[in-house]
Amino acid sequence: MIALPEVDVNQLELLVSARFDETALTKIAPSIAGVRHVGYGVTGEKLDTESLKEEISSADLYILEFETVDRSVLDAAPRLRAIGCCRTGPEANVDIAAATELGIPVLFTPGRNAVSVAEYTIGLMISVARHLSEAYHLLKYTGELTEVSYSDKDADRLTVTSEWSIDPHAPFNRFQGVELSGKVLGLAGFGAIGREIAIRARAFGMSVIAYDLYVDEAQFAAAGVAGASLEEVASKSDFVAMAAKVTPQTTGLFSKRHFAMMKPDAYFINSARAALVDYDALYEALAGNRIAGAAIDVFTTEPISPEEPLRHLPNVLISPHLAGASRDIPRQHSRIIVEELSLLLAGSQPRFLKNPEVWAHRRPI
Repeated sequence: MIALPEVDVNQLELLVSARFDETALTKIAPSIAGVRHVGYGVTGEKLDTESLKEEISSADLYILEFETVDRSVLDAAPRLRAIGCCRTGPEANVDIAAATELGIPVLFTPGRNAVSVAEYTIGLMISVARHLSEAYHLLKYTGELTEVSYSDKDADRLTVTSEWSIDPHAPFNRFQGVELSGKVLGLAGFGAIGREIAIRARAFGMSVIAYDLYVDEAQFAAAGVAGASLEEVASKSDFVAMAAKVTPQTTGLFSKRHFAMMKPDAYFINSARAALVDYDALYEALAGNRIAGAAIDVFTTEPISPEEPLRHLPNVLISPHLAGASRDIPRQHSRIIVEELSLLLAGSQPRFLKNPEVWAHRRPI
């Protein structure tokens, strides 16, 4: 590790390339001599490596979201004391090993998008169960529901403008779905996102069961959720929702065997990651109508190919990885990262430190 002199905690230069809520910085304002906003948070485009090297060369603290911080960037930042990455998984674009070697703590923001993903997941559940997307598309972009007549809409009833037909082929019967209330939601994963989904599902009157090897019964009980095996989640749920993080242990977590256990009238929801699921098995279950339907926000290849098989199934709702695309997320991750920086500047170890082993030999502030 390079030996660096201590710096005046009231004279720190902060570089920010993340989308960021400026008001959050008031918590550490006394320690900051200057703030520069650059890169993705300003233009919507990531800084290239050479531009980032130039910008970071005089920074004491750096807050980023999507810029790539490799060893060459870190070597170009002789004054850098800490990195705040506004992501749940900072290893995606920060060289954690190099930062550790150089004595640079890497802070991160677990759960920054938990509410966004949870709300979107509930939206997917309602939409696929009540056929919202299909009915919307037919009504707005085709004449199938407008250029039509039904057996019970003739004579004097033609003048009744505030009712749809109850003909078996009319929307009232064709698109009848199921309510969430009274149903069982099974969660595969019970971290920050899974917990937020559970809160909202219970508010809809659902019972919630969850599988997570790293959560004990007391934690499940405190959230009003019953712990379950993955087999129980598959077999007992009316809605199965993926909410796990991708790790070597969870890759391919929900397999062909689990799809075979699902109820024929159950729905499968994935707003987490495609790597958690055997998508070939999912396709087979849907194409064979062995489950009622699915709502999928994540795919093995993104953007998805025009030939993606799931695009062509009538019982699938798809969206282009939007669950975490809330305008409120920058406010959430700004608050979290500033709270962590406050602890760091006060000499306390941050709660969300990706490389805790760096703490004993961190660069001085």
